[in-house]
Amino acid sequence: MATALQKQLATIAAASTHQLDLRAQKSAHGKSLLFASSVAASQSFESLFLICYDGYRELCALDPRFLRFSKNLFSEQSKAEDRTQMSKDENRKLNTVLEAFITLAGPRLLLKPAEKALEWLVRRFRIHEYNTECLVFTYLPYHNTPQFLALLSILPAQPPQAVRFLFPYIQAPTALPQRTIAYTAINTPAFFNAYQSYVVKVVEAGHQASHMLSFWTGITIEAIYGILSNSSSGRKDLQDQKTEQLVLDVLPVLNSCMRAKHGAETVCSSYTIVIMLVSQAKVGDKMLDGLMEAVILAHDETSLHACLGCLAILARQRSQAQIPAKVHKKLLRMPQLLQKLKAVSEQCQADRLALGCALGALSSQSSETSSIFHDIITSGLLPESRIQIALLALVQLLRDTAPGSEEHGELLEVARKLTETKQLLIMMETTAKQNSVDLESLGLTIEQPLEIDQANGADSDEEMLDADEEVETISVQLPQITTSSFLDAASDVQFAEAADAFELAVSTKQTRRFLASDALHQENVLEQTLYLSFLARVWTSSRPLPARLAALRAAASSFEQLDAAYMLQNLLPYLVQALADPSPLIRRSAAACIGSLSKNTSTSSKARTWGKSDMYGKASKNIPELKPEDVSILLSSMLQPVLEECVMDSNFVIPALRDLLEGSQNAKNHPNHAFKAQLRAAVLGFFASHAGLTPVLRVRLCLLPMCSFKGKTSDTARSSFVLPLVKEWCALSNVDAETRCNNEGISLEEAEQAHLAALLPREAKSTQLLQDIISGSLNKERNVLANAAFDRINSFWSALKSDPQSSLAQCMLGLSLHEGDGPFDKLCRERSLEILRDVKLDSATLVSFLESVSSPASLPQGPPTKKRRRTSRNEMARVELSSEDDVQRLLRQLTLVLELIEGSNPGQHPVLFEHLFKLFGELQPLKQQSGSEQVYLQSIILGSLNPIVNTLKEQTDTAEYQSAVRADLLIHCIRHSGSPQVQNSALLLIANLAAWVPDLILHNLMPIFTFIGATLLRQGDDYSAQVVDKTISRVVPQLAASLRSKHRDLLTGVSDLLLSFTAAFDHIPLHRRLKLFAELARTLGPEDALSAIIALLADRYHGKEQRRFCTDLLLHFDPIHTLHAFKGYLALVTDAVGPKRKVSETLFSMNEKRPVEVEGAIANLLSCLADLALDERVKAHVVRAFRRKEEAAQPREIFADICGSTIQLSKKVASSPKLYDGCSRVLASCLDLLPTADLVKSAEMLLSSPDSHVQVAAVKSVELRAGAVKQNDRQSVPALISFLPSVESLLQQSTQMEVKMISVSCIDRIVERFGKKDVSAVASVAKIISGPQSLSSSDDRIRILSLLCLTSVVDVLEDEAISLLPTVLPTAFDYLSQAIQEEKTGLHNAVFALLSNIVERLGYMFSHDYLDTALRLSQRSAAASLEDVCDESRRGFYQSVSEHIGAQEVFAAIKSTWPHAASQGFDASLEHLELLRSTVNTQAKSQLIKASSTLFSLLLQTFRLRETLESEGKEEMDDDEIEQLENTMIESVVAMVLKLSDATFRPFFVQLVDQEGPLSAKPQRAITFYKFLAAFFDKFKSLVTSYASYIIEHAAKMLALLAKDDVEPELRGAVLGALQKSFQHDQDGFWQAPSHFGTIMPPLLALLTLPSASTSTPTDNSNNAIPTITDLAAASSSSIENHREMNGILLRNMRSDSAHTRLATVLCEQSLTRRLGEEWLGLLPEMLPFISELMEDDDETVERETQRWKNGMEEILGESLEGMLQ
Repeated sequence: MATALQKQLATIAAASTHQLDLRAQKSAHGKSLLFASSVAASQSFESLFLICYDGYRELCALDPRFLRFSKNLFSEQSKAEDRTQMSKDENRKLNTVLEAFITLAGPRLLLKPAEKALEWLVRRFRIHEYNTECLVFTYLPYHNTPQFLALLSILPAQPPQAVRFLFPYIQAPTALPQRTIAYTAINTPAFFNAYQSYVVKVVEAGHQASHMLSFWTGITIEAIYGILSNSSSGRKDLQDQKTEQLVLDVLPVLNSCMRAKHGAETVCSSYTIVIMLVSQAKVGDKMLDGLMEAVILAHDETSLHACLGCLAILARQRSQAQIPAKVHKKLLRMPQLLQKLKAVSEQCQADRLALGCALGALSSQSSETSSIFHDIITSGLLPESRIQIALLALVQLLRDTAPGSEEHGELLEVARKLTETKQLLIMMETTAKQNSVDLESLGLTIEQPLEIDQANGADSDEEMLDADEEVETISVQLPQITTSSFLDAASDVQFAEAADAFELAVSTKQTRRFLASDALHQENVLEQTLYLSFLARVWTSSRPLPARLAALRAAASSFEQLDAAYMLQNLLPYLVQALADPSPLIRRSAAACIGSLSKNTSTSSKARTWGKSDMYGKASKNIPELKPEDVSILLSSMLQPVLEECVMDSNFVIPALRDLLEGSQNAKNHPNHAFKAQLRAAVLGFFASHAGLTPVLRVRLCLLPMCSFKGKTSDTARSSFVLPLVKEWCALSNVDAETRCNNEGISLEEAEQAHLAALLPREAKSTQLLQDIISGSLNKERNVLANAAFDRINSFWSALKSDPQSSLAQCMLGLSLHEGDGPFDKLCRERSLEILRDVKLDSATLVSFLESVSSPASLPQGPPTKKRRRTSRNEMARVELSSEDDVQRLLRQLTLVLELIEGSNPGQHPVLFEHLFKLFGELQPLKQQSGSEQVYLQSIILGSLNPIVNTLKEQTDTAEYQSAVRADLLIHCIRHSGSPQVQNSALLLIANLAAWVPDLILHNLMPIFTFIGATLLRQGDDYSAQVVDKTISRVVPQLAASLRSKHRDLLTGVSDLLLSFTAAFDHIPLHRRLKLFAELARTLGPEDALSAIIALLADRYHGKEQRRFCTDLLLHFDPIHTLHAFKGYLALVTDAVGPKRKVSETLFSMNEKRPVEVEGAIANLLSCLADLALDERVKAHVVRAFRRKEEAAQPREIFADICGSTIQLSKKVASSPKLYDGCSRVLASCLDLLPTADLVKSAEMLLSSPDSHVQVAAVKSVELRAGAVKQNDRQSVPALISFLPSVESLLQQSTQMEVKMISVSCIDRIVERFGKKDVSAVASVAKIISGPQSLSSSDDRIRILSLLCLTSVVDVLEDEAISLLPTVLPTAFDYLSQAIQEEKTGLHNAVFALLSNIVERLGYMFSHDYLDTALRLSQRSAAASLEDVCDESRRGFYQSVSEHIGAQEVFAAIKSTWPHAASQGFDASLEHLELLRSTVNTQAKSQLIKASSTLFSLLLQTFRLRETLESEGKEEMDDDEIEQLENTMIESVVAMVLKLSDATFRPFFVQLVDQEGPLSAKPQRAITFYKFLAAFFDKFKSLVTSYASYIIEHAAKMLALLAKDDVEPELRGAVLGALQKSFQHDQDGFWQAPSHFGTIMPPLLALLTLPSASTSTPTDNSNNAIPTITDLAAASSSSIENHREMNGILLRNMRSDSAHTRLATVLCEQSLTRRLGEEWLGLLPEMLPFISELMEDDDETVERETQRWKNGMEEILGESLEGMLQ
């Protein structure tokens, strides 16, 4: 089982790009689409690019879209691109470009140019590894081609998850069948989703092609079918879940593809997939709607037919016939839609789509769509069932639209056209019947037109009236009749019986016989009233339609006997009612009757008027009779012209007649509208009388609206008939009213409303009648009537005059407060309250409400219940009401009245002002009496007064209202109320009053400010914030203006306000603070108030939050106000330190503090001001004031005052160091506010002050500014440079150390940043810095600053600084020596900084003496164990020396100081040698050659490192330190060798060998030499093998010496290491030469006799003779003689008496055998006897190792040695 580490390593290996594995890189390069791997592996990118670029150029000729890739993928730079070296972001961007090219080339993959171009992407950009998915998906449509097999051969062994199904085909590239792809799409969501995403990307880029789209469509369809088939079994919820997931995966793809531009093929493919999806998956209407909208939006002319086919299939899947509005609107706008639908219907069923279009056309309701609806219905596309659905929709629309409207008319026209076809007519009638719809009632006329043909009229009537005598079984008998008229109120019972019989007769077709009964007197129809009164009452009743229609037609038949129409004038009201009947048939018959009458309008007949004497019984005498000519005009000129409209609309006749009778503008369109007033009055009276006399409630309710207008025409009719009629109706009992309504099938509510609708708002009797109704004077049983009366009042309230309004309002107010418990009382109370709150009440009414309220102060005072409570002197006297009930009653009344006032927009009723203030004052005793604060009442009053004040402020003459203001009441309310709502309202009112009548308010402000600070400021709600803002904005400006007008100090006057606000600072919500204080300062005037606010905050709060807030507050105002604030702030502090405090005492209360506390407070104020001035944002803000061109002198004048105030203040507090320092800080901070030019001028002025603190502050401010000014600031830089002479003079004259220090620091800063702008000025100041006043000072701080300043000076002056060196350097060396001795880090580093800079800038002037001194001091510094920062500064100096001083001088100095460095210990020696190495590394080759003699001399000296350390070193170094020194020195020599030629180096090498090679008394000194040789041979390898000839003799002698005794392991290791490196890198047979081999081999093998030779291990390598011998043998491997000679010595050693020698020899043989193998075993015959002896050696270790050696030989030879050894 693999460990975690193994797994991690495996993961790393899998992701590795094998950058160091050449074989893997070659294999990867061999992956090719065109070439065999062996050929591809040998190709260079240059040759490959030429081949592939030809293909790319051909592609560009085929499609210009490929041209854009010439700048990236096929550019010259692409040859050098390596994806393994790119960042992740770069690879991501590259992938975008590559995939764009791949998809664009997809349609042309089978063309040779495309193959060549893709070959470049495979070979150079390795798209088969980095873009596998995109490449595979592009090739997938060509899966059965050789090109796809070529792709499989180069795909990675582990493809991405989405194309993992290709794994078996990659292992052995074979053709990929389509069923495998389809199976993968069905069962692998990763592949399906990835391929769909790929298609979307291709389509959006416009790279699709027919072949790809066909393949995608086929695969997607197969996948959809397969996925849905797989999910068709199992639990229903799981099936639905899988189906939903499929739809969610496919729909976004389809939406994206259908939105493709110029992609008709893509759209058609998407349609195909949509059809498959909706056919197989059960999706809801909502999703189908979305698909239909997407389909219709995607089509163009090319794909239109496919679009309609897809829509047809989608429509069939919907559960509803109606299609989405967006779809049918698009379809209906298509030209020749019907022909297109017919074409589609030939391929699929399009009836549902056609039905949807028809329904859509019907709902659109325009002339064009109406014709489309008709065409679709009659086209034959729809089966009968679909036509019925369409006709039902048409009928329902007819029913739902308003008759007479344009929409209704258009629908009727459509229906009429359809009914012209007999079959459609039958279907429409059937549909209407099935849905209980009367086509006639909808206005659809199916019978003959309106006109009654006189020739056929009688026959028609007779046919209608005749009964079928043959089928008659029971004859209907008329009940006994005793009345003379059925319109007599006493005939109700008889009429009911007769009407029932008539209804039965009509239903049994016995109408004619029934009407011919003797009792009805049909033969005397004009002489007797009974017959026609019966018919009139029947057709105006609620009887069934056939009975009413039969009555009307019977009446029409009777009119044939008529001589003159005026005889039947009393029937006209009933015919008018029939014209208003809901049934079109009734209206048509009534119109026919009137039309018949209008033809007999003769005025010459003297016949008696029908019904004149007995129509209404005894009341008939009250019927006014119209003149014959009036009847003629009424019929022919009033009714006849509007009959057509009346038949169409049941609501037309009454308004038309009313307009005619009223003579209104609406009647002027009538052809004969100029009727005389007398005629109109007569006709109106005629109808009004019938309305009042008729017992038929329907007729009355129909005729009453005719009289609903006011004028001379109607006055008589209304007073004589209408109003008495309505009053009489209202006086009826509830039972009688309900009975009459029930008898005629009318709802009581409808009857009540109709009667009251006759009442008019401008009629006193009408309003009085309504008041009597709601007050219960007429009737308290009629709740419905009362409710209708309230509705009527509400409807015409705005039309009422003032007095009736007031009277009704008072009545309703009383009803609202009435406490009755009856249903009528409760209804009146609720409705009165509702109407009072809904209607608009005028000022007089509201005043009357207030006056009607009982005054709390005027109510009788009762004795205290138990004992009288004491009241405060400031409160009003207690007033007690007579009882608790009285209190509650009064409170209810007050509450209601005030609520009504509040809801009536009090601002429009200023007359309420005095009354409300009076009531507010009277509330105080009521609060005591009720024991409640009466928060609600107070809030309403205050809230109502506010808008009134706003109104009064806009008026001119308001003296009367001003006298009513009671500020004391408002203050009392604010101070004593416990309700925040009341307090806020009172504050808002005071703020409003302050802007209107400030003189009445200002003297009461202080308690308000105290209250605001203690309460409102601490609230976090927005309303409280608004209250405070308004109070400040309205009250404070008036207060400030008042104080200024009276010449009083503003800050003293508003101190309470400021103190209140600042005291609440901590409690004010954070988000409100800045806005609140900014508004306060702005209102008071920022010039005066801003400084006081900041000072108060600084005095009370000491923290970062306060100071940050003060900064934000200053930034809120203009920059000039910030300067004013600083000035005012200093004025307050100056006042605070004075003997007689004024404003500061008011603000800070200094007299209440002890002296120490006063001093602390003032110090804090100064500190806060200094911090504000130092804030970067404040600085930038103030600078804007100085940059303004207008009023440029103003900020300078203010700033001069600030500086003067600060200096004066510093003099006053000179006795207090703490305050004095604070003033200095303020001055410096303020100076820093200025622009640089102004700052410099101000600082120069301040330098003349004898006060050192002021001087320090001035110079410090300039120094700080110098650090912030930008180099390209053309105004600031010259100003700063001009400051140098001033500070130079200060440095010379001042004796104060602080002044000198800040002066030098300032000079340093200016010179460092801007010195090069004026070198002469820098040269002048440099002399002073290097003189006694600065560099030679006794103070180390000034010394350090001077050294650093001189460092900057040298940077600027460069060559011109040479004159300073004789003065500066000796002093610097003295300071360095002192710093090392006394461990002064700062001084030490400052000196080294200066020395480093001098070396860098003036290295050629740094003489040998200077360098020698500097190096010796550096060595002392290294030995002194100073801080790490000192080491860094010293190393920086060394680096400068190595880079900027000539090699000759440096090497000479290193040589002369080397003994001194050795004497200072390891650190000094190491840094010295590192200087040598650094110099060798940095100096050019030519410089080294010039200085080679000095360098060689130095190196020869350093090679005696160990000897020097022994002689010069004060402390003995350990081996590790010596080794580190040797390594550093050896690195220096090796670096030198790299830069020298052989001719230059070889003499030095010979000289070195001569010096170090011969044996000496102390052979250990040669260790360094041999270590160098090892590094030398290892670094340069075979190039310097010949150099070994110089050391062979010396090395042999050294080995011979070392072989004598097993000591000096370090020396032995160094010698052997050098020889081993030479043996290893011998490629020229140097060591194979007998002279070389024979010289070194014997002493080398002699080392095997040492005991350490057999015990040496890799970890304890004290004697590495065996590896060295092995390397020597390998170096002479081609010389058998050398091997035999070496083997001879080894064989002799095998018989040595010493066991360790034998063991070492056997170990050496093992090593040789392993290394040389069969080459060494050629000497086996000579070795066999010795091996036999050793295998029986006395020493077990020797015997064991011999056996191991034997085994190794057998393994190499492949045979056993046992037989040879016997």
